[in-house]
Amino acid sequence: MRALPVRSQPLWRTDFRQRIAVSLWFLPTIFAVAAIVAANLTTWLDSQVDAPIGVRPDLVSDPGTAATFAGAIAAATLAFVAVVFATTLVAIQLAASQYSPRTVRIFIRSRITRVTLGLFLATFVFSVIILVSDRASVPSAAQFAPIVSVTTLLALTVATVFGFVAYLHGVVRLMRVQYLLETIATESQPAIEENFPPASAYVDAEPPLADPSPRRLCYTGPTGVITATNLHGLVELCRQNQCWLELTVGVGEYLGHGTPVALVHGGDLREGDVTRFFLIRGERTFVQDPAFGFRQLADVAIRALSPAVNDPTTGVQAIDRISDLLALTGSRPDPTGLRVDASGTVRVKRKLRNFDAMLVLALTEVIRYGADAPQVVRRLRGMFDELQSTLPADRKAAIGRQRSLLEAAAGAALPAPFTAVASAADREGLG
Repeated sequence: MRALPVRSQPLWRTDFRQRIAVSLWFLPTIFAVAAIVAANLTTWLDSQVDAPIGVRPDLVSDPGTAATFAGAIAAATLAFVAVVFATTLVAIQLAASQYSPRTVRIFIRSRITRVTLGLFLATFVFSVIILVSDRASVPSAAQFAPIVSVTTLLALTVATVFGFVAYLHGVVRLMRVQYLLETIATESQPAIEENFPPASAYVDAEPPLADPSPRRLCYTGPTGVITATNLHGLVELCRQNQCWLELTVGVGEYLGHGTPVALVHGGDLREGDVTRFFLIRGERTFVQDPAFGFRQLADVAIRALSPAVNDPTTGVQAIDRISDLLALTGSRPDPTGLRVDASGTVRVKRKLRNFDAMLVLALTEVIRYGADAPQVVRRLRGMFDELQSTLPADRKAAIGRQRSLLEAAAGAALPAPFTAVASAADREGLG
């Protein structure tokens, strides 16, 4: 029997990356703190240099003019921040209404948004501190030219302008559906590769002995979605208690009060012992959840194929990305879900989807809502031909079932005059 070893993955690290490191406030906060440090440092350097006022005629070099310059920059960058927030909110609303509510997180997590907002806040904070530390009211003998401060502020201002241009380019690019689909597919690949590892990653293990009457554990904690599991912790827990655990819930599933979470074979574990190795939050993420990418791509496709939107070309573009991920998933063996400890003993069995389940998730609704669109039917037929010719023979039965579903749905939904044109397989749909 094939099983996988485990490696340590602390949940706090995963939680930090998903909730804090990529949040909309974390990176801008770091930029703002860095601006405070930099402003005080440049002010101190100016006092150490003690350059005479007017030493640089090509640059602001007297405290009064520097204060005016800093005040103007502070007001301008604050207005820029408002523009960035307004643009981001519009992009989020558009993504939720036109593509899928699940795609909103991609806009919020966008690196260009966080970096640009951080630049604006850093420039604003730096300007305010320079303004507060204005030395124009100090007797002339104690005054000095703020050469370092003004030069740094000028560099920040230029960086902010270029950052704003880059932000507009990045947001407009992300709002174009082909780049949004590319982002979803790219973020899905690591989870697919982790849950569908190559055959060389597996080790041989003895099948675990099933308890005739395993103990069922039911969830009693706060409700939410499982976004990750600490498999290393679960394996060590079972090793210490000389038992093995069969998880009945998987990553991405919702946990309500009383939901069965695991079956304990040969040990005396309690619900809290197991669920403390679950990361439970309010929404799904790409971490350890390969189905979430397929869910988002299917959502975009069926939204485009709805009568309210009627955009089959976007549906075809979503099918392109679905085809890529299915090819990656189908080229690897189905996961067994078994995890072993250092001695090679099976300790945990995860609940995982196989290729057949991924195929159903990715295509069932697309077939349902795209069966009356000739180019969608042609693209699906082209995808089935490609998958059947490139994937192992044991995948053909599952692909054949989806092909049969397509034929039946298209036969029922397509108007008779379009049957002939939709019968061809075409990887471009209708081009």
